[in-house]
Amino acid sequence: MPENKEHNTEGRGQRAEVRSPSSIFVKPGMSSKEIVKAVRDLKGVCFTSVGMRDAGQSDFKNRHRIYDLKTLAPYYNNMGLFSAECHGGARWHVGIMNRRESPFEEINILRELMPDVLLQTLIRETNLWGYRPYPKNVIEYVVSKVDIDVWRCFSFLNDVRNMRAVAEVVMKRGRLFEPTISFTVADWATNEYYLSVVRDIIDLCGGVDEIVLCIKDMAGVGDIGRIGNLVDAIKQTYPELVINYHRHITDGLAIPAMLSAARAGAKIFDVQEDSLVRFYGHSPILSVHAIFEESGIHVHLNRSEAEAAVQKVREWIGHYEWAESPFKGLDHTVTLHKMPGGAFPSSFEQAQKAEFLHLMPAILKLMSLYNRIVKYFDVTPGSQITWVTCSGIVNRYAKERGDAGVRHVIELVTRFVEKKFQDFDAMEKGEQEELLMLFRNAPGDFKNLLLGNYGRLPVGWPAEWVYRSTFGDEWKDKIKERKELSPLDAVPEDDLEKIRKELSDNLGREASEEEFILYLMHPKDALEFIEFREKYGEAPLALPTNVWREGLKKPGDRVDFELWGKPYTIELVSVGAEHEGIVHVVMKVNNKTRVYKVETPRAKKVEIRMAKTPNEIGAPINGNIWRIGNPERGMLKVGDIVHKGEEIANLEAMKMENAIVAPFDGQISEVCVKLNDTVQEGQLLFILEKVQIKEPMGRID
Repeated sequence: MPENKEHNTEGRGQRAEVRSPSSIFVKPGMSSKEIVKAVRDLKGVCFTSVGMRDAGQSDFKNRHRIYDLKTLAPYYNNMGLFSAECHGGARWHVGIMNRRESPFEEINILRELMPDVLLQTLIRETNLWGYRPYPKNVIEYVVSKVDIDVWRCFSFLNDVRNMRAVAEVVMKRGRLFEPTISFTVADWATNEYYLSVVRDIIDLCGGVDEIVLCIKDMAGVGDIGRIGNLVDAIKQTYPELVINYHRHITDGLAIPAMLSAARAGAKIFDVQEDSLVRFYGHSPILSVHAIFEESGIHVHLNRSEAEAAVQKVREWIGHYEWAESPFKGLDHTVTLHKMPGGAFPSSFEQAQKAEFLHLMPAILKLMSLYNRIVKYFDVTPGSQITWVTCSGIVNRYAKERGDAGVRHVIELVTRFVEKKFQDFDAMEKGEQEELLMLFRNAPGDFKNLLLGNYGRLPVGWPAEWVYRSTFGDEWKDKIKERKELSPLDAVPEDDLEKIRKELSDNLGREASEEEFILYLMHPKDALEFIEFREKYGEAPLALPTNVWREGLKKPGDRVDFELWGKPYTIELVSVGAEHEGIVHVVMKVNNKTRVYKVETPRAKKVEIRMAKTPNEIGAPINGNIWRIGNPERGMLKVGDIVHKGEEIANLEAMKMENAIVAPFDGQISEVCVKLNDTVQEGQLLFILEKVQIKEPMGRID
């Protein structure tokens, strides 16, 4: 990237010119019934642009900043889009965690700059924009407060029951609900299966006149004939149903598959700017437009505006080369391992940081076998469950037995799945014993999946040996605990006022409504986000991307920007030598000299204690401590008695919760970490002293 000494930015408070629209056929303020009718009546097909969300999630680790994305808004406003997906998915979480942008700010900015475009979110039914099932009252509260026009809602289990709370609130508000079927290719994923899911959706929504159905091919595994056949089957059964086809490009066959879906009757297609297209996102808008038109399918699109948006992206996309996946090129083997586009870059980033990138081929192979053992759809949170489970197994064998161990576990599971057709009794005794340890260290969310805490699996529960492998001697009791209810009916409601007070106590002031909703979704990261913004203000919205990421590099470098109508110039004057971990930096802010004291990583040295003895409880993996204690007892402290198997802390790693349980009955003699601490594998968390807990005396009636 060329280095520039001066950087200019348009102030956030300035309104970009919005030209008179000519291609608009749907817009905010229309009722859901009016929107659906407009799409039905439209000649040909139309597009949803995912350039502001899924393009960034799939190929750039969700690092695209609203500073750059908002430059596309004037073009979108005149392009004739059905909608712009600009919100939700993992963008919400990464926004507060990395980009330090609030999803509410993004909505406000885009409402101002493209007022005639339907804003669309992606929501994970009971998981909302998080990774675990939220209580029904939290779902209803949050969905009622977010200003979005089109609510695309999917279930990684295709458990339509889980969509109920979102559907009810969205449709009551008069916004458009877009229920979604997660799509894959498997022997059990037949047209009959999908039609049963569509039937449940239509029953939930009271018909087809106020919804758009989305087919979510999140990994890009639907071949040309298969997807056309499915769309045709749905349209034959429900001819008035409007269908949106969402398909990633990883296998290289996306555009002909989209053409097949269009010929079968799909009306809306997800696309992105050609200049954003890499390997895991969506098809290029100009190319899809061209092939559809050449094939006799009219596309409702102002092409000149689309071309201008493509060129605008070229002005800033170079700032994000660092965020692209190290796994380059299209990958037709995605049809086997089925890792979705949205999970590819983040998974490779985690593998790179944890230094096991070389194990990725083995992990992907294990995933291709795993998804034939435990059957669900690899889309969030399912994709995280699959990734953490399979990467954990491969890493364990690598640590214990090296490359030979990795080859061995792949051969073992391959033999079981492909040679013995998952007949556990057909495996040799030693192989059976090894399979019964395969999932013993699986993450807490994998266990929650098996226990029904996310809902029903699409085609039934896994075989008994999976429960034996996961839960050991307790497997029969765990099967008895398995839930058949939707989390909407099983997860107890939260005390919202208590949580609001907890947040306000943490902040030392009354929390705003938006801060409260951020906290409901991601408590730890919301607190860090709020602290960052209180310290640094609107720097994430005002600074150009190269300065935001790299800073001012050498004396004389400066940045010019405007914030709320006032111009600013910041110039780097000098950087002093480091002394005892402290560096003094001299800056000019609007020609006024200021000196800042900066601490380097050497300023404070904190000893990391590792667990060494049986009574010292260590972290099972790298992660963040987001709970000390458990929901039933609350926070645990020194002196508390804990029981074998009781959760004493919870560690978040790779977006998954991992319960840490007491290995024996004991008394806590030391708590060695604090809430929100980042810990490494093996780091000491608790010291327990064994105690003899007397059994309670029998009750006297």
